[in-house]
Amino acid sequence: MFDEIWPHGLRVLFVGAVATEPSPTLEFHHLHPRDRFWELLDLGGITKGRVITKEERKAMADGHARGNITDPVRQIFLEKKRNQLVRLGIGITYLNRSPGIGTEKDKAALPAAEDLTRFVARAEATAPRCFAFVMDNAMFKELWRPRCADATDVLGKQPFTIAGVPVWLMGSAQAVLKGDALLAQEDQFFALGEYLGSLADDT
Repeated sequence: MFDEIWPHGLRVLFVGAVATEPSPTLEFHHLHPRDRFWELLDLGGITKGRVITKEERKAMADGHARGNITDPVRQIFLEKKRNQLVRLGIGITYLNRSPGIGTEKDKAALPAAEDLTRFVARAEATAPRCFAFVMDNAMFKELWRPRCADATDVLGKQPFTIAGVPVWLMGSAQAVLKGDALLAQEDQFFALGEYLGSLADDT
């Protein structure tokens, strides 16, 4: 499994259920062709511009398929992107660290109880200021309701914390959303961006 981005003291840690292909193959986050993660961060003002553009995503996939991107060049590019995120106080991880899962809908994508236990222990040790779960709403509720009775499947800031850290549900960045559902997700990324801005003002 490729490296997560989870140093100590992040402004926000984005938490997915599982890294789906081609991310494990290309060794970077949210690279599925249908994944809007980088677009949503830009839209919400969480990043200034897209950390990974559509053109870069396509170039990585095409270069891997042709075998014409050397490993040292790719690693330099990816390290630059990781460092950019860390400077912004943004981290990325996944509850289920199993490789080779095609989509979030696969049965194997559902994190196990031990995945949540490991996540909470790491959260207590690294003290991020906010968790933002980028996953299917129903899956989020199914995972956390046994541990936190207040967990809901409603987008936005949740009425519970994990290791004392505020929790937001952002929905799946791979879901095909239209109309009100699409606007609701985009609104929550705007709201999260404003919240993170208020954290920056407090420091």
